[in-house]
Amino acid sequence: MSTNSTWSRRDFLKTASAATLSALAAGFPRVVHSAEVDVEKIKATADTVIVLWMGGGMAHTETFDPKRYTPFEKGMAPDSFLSTFPSIPTAVDGIRFSEGLEKMAAVMDRGTLIRSYTAGDLGFILHSRHQFHWHTGYAPPQTVAAPHIGAFMSRTLGPLNPAVPAFINIGQRFDNGEGEELKAFTTAGFLGSEYG
Repeated sequence: MSTNSTWSRRDFLKTASAATLSALAAGFPRVVHSAEVDVEKIKATADTVIVLWMGGGMAHTETFDPKRYTPFEKGMAPDSFLSTFPSIPTAVDGIRFSEGLEKMAAVMDRGTLIRSYTAGDLGFILHSRHQFHWHTGYAPPQTVAAPHIGAFMSRTLGPLNPAVPAFINIGQRFDNGEGEELKAFTTAGFLGSEYG
């Protein structure tokens, strides 16, 4: 290195790169060791989890969260029309589904209905942003690929049968206007391809 009190750009870059490489080399054994640590698997109490993601599909008021039903009449006020179908009882007291879901209602005592989810304020309403948030738990955009919730479950629980992956995502078409955004949350992301 020069004894001159002013450094050239070349001297600065040499010193900075040497310091960076030294710091990385010193931390490398910790990185390798942390990658080798086995994560304790949580014992699953359910046989499987099936997430029915119906993006752009049925409205909650016409399926699992019916509102007051008033038969349509010509000239009725729009605010009195809250639900398209009458509600039916399920196998669980106090939970009602919309008419047409009789088979699902009959087995509701063996399922879980989540009605408490509240979406974060992600600004401009763009379906792909909200889908990304729901599937990954991260608000978009992310600088790294965020894993799908199924990939987290795969890593945490592991497969029930070694011949069958712990997480399978049957995707959707990506030829619409938001295709790249939708692809961003349908993989195992930074967890690695072995988890989805």
